[in-house]
Amino acid sequence: MSQSILQRQAELPASIQLFRYTPERLQFPWESWDPAKVRTAKDLPQYLILGPLDESTFNITSEGWSAVWQGTEHDTHFKIKYLTAQARYEMRQNWCGVYGGLSVYRAGIPLGNLIAETLYMRFPWDSKARSALEQKYQITYFEQPKEFPTICGIPDGTFRTVAFPVAIKNLRHIQDRLNIITSHSRLNYPIKAKAKLLFQAINYVQGKAPTWTTTKPVVFNHSIAQTGIVPCGFPIKEPADDGSSSWTLRRDVYVLFISVPFTGLTDFLERMVTAIDNGPIRLKGSEPLPVQLQPIVIPQMLEHMYQNIAFWDKELTTRCSWFFYKPGETPPIPSIEDFIHDEAVANDLLLKAERISAEVTEEIQQFMNKLLKKQASSEESSTAQSPQEKFVKDLENRGIKVNVFSGEALHQRQNDNLKPGEWPRE
Repeated sequence: MSQSILQRQAELPASIQLFRYTPERLQFPWESWDPAKVRTAKDLPQYLILGPLDESTFNITSEGWSAVWQGTEHDTHFKIKYLTAQARYEMRQNWCGVYGGLSVYRAGIPLGNLIAETLYMRFPWDSKARSALEQKYQITYFEQPKEFPTICGIPDGTFRTVAFPVAIKNLRHIQDRLNIITSHSRLNYPIKAKAKLLFQAINYVQGKAPTWTTTKPVVFNHSIAQTGIVPCGFPIKEPADDGSSSWTLRRDVYVLFISVPFTGLTDFLERMVTAIDNGPIRLKGSEPLPVQLQPIVIPQMLEHMYQNIAFWDKELTTRCSWFFYKPGETPPIPSIEDFIHDEAVANDLLLKAERISAEVTEEIQQFMNKLLKKQASSEESSTAQSPQEKFVKDLENRGIKVNVFSGEALHQRQNDNLKPGEWPRE
């Protein structure tokens, strides 16, 4: 082929709209709805913040009315009590048994606007969710940063994003699994999944990470198998200020961003474990996932407001950094028109990514297998070019620059002591 491997990979789509599911719901007149005119459960929203309306809880008296919207867990619910004489709402909420507080509002503002603008000035359940999910799953949960705004939609409340790297050859399989999950059980919360091509840096701490991580061709080969994309080059050794060093691999990888309402998060993770054996979502006792493939949970839209995120494995042997966009770039906020267009071309883009990945991985694997076999059988004199030097030169002839980065490039020294789940310091 006339193009080099990296030139062909440069044509990979920046993003692929992979999946969307929207539950069937009756339209509700949020702007014109008058709580004083409620007479039956049919007059209330079908779904609100933490779950669908439990019509059996509706109660109306001369003082007003009350109702409960029930979550997927029995101890998750959102309750509204409306007091007619005071024209006032009282809202109480629980998630997995954890009380989310009491909110009292005048009813002069439309309910949808009221909830979206005032309900979660500070999200109440991140700490509990992090503890529960990290104990159960091989996952890193990032709590909402203090300066980060809470986005609360109507009627689904606030969202979280489950994100994990995926090999290109597995994108369609996960798409199929998501279709099965939503077709076998009509979920009452929406799901949206989009694959984005990100830059990833992996730091294997020398002396702590597995011994194979110091063997450049092995790390290079593992990366191709994990991503379906040829990495930017061989790992390079980088020193840290504390005297330690790491072998750093830099590569592009598709990361699947799956957006679900917070109240559907536990249910969705359980369904993913069941739907895909040894898949991207795994229980703590299952076969371990390397940290560079493990999922993270982040607040919705974080990837548009932060340039990068970094986290460690629990043993502090390997650090993984994701770069959402390049330094100096301003990530675009997608419009409705962008979303419609992305859905229309999604299958074409997926086919394109699969074709490019199949071509470049087959070519590089055949080349590497032949070269390694040849080198293993050859005898080198002390003055001859070493097998690794020949290997590097042959790779560069095929368009793979194995030392394209300096030792300092994109390596954030000030974050060397980050613990799992901590935010990188600016």
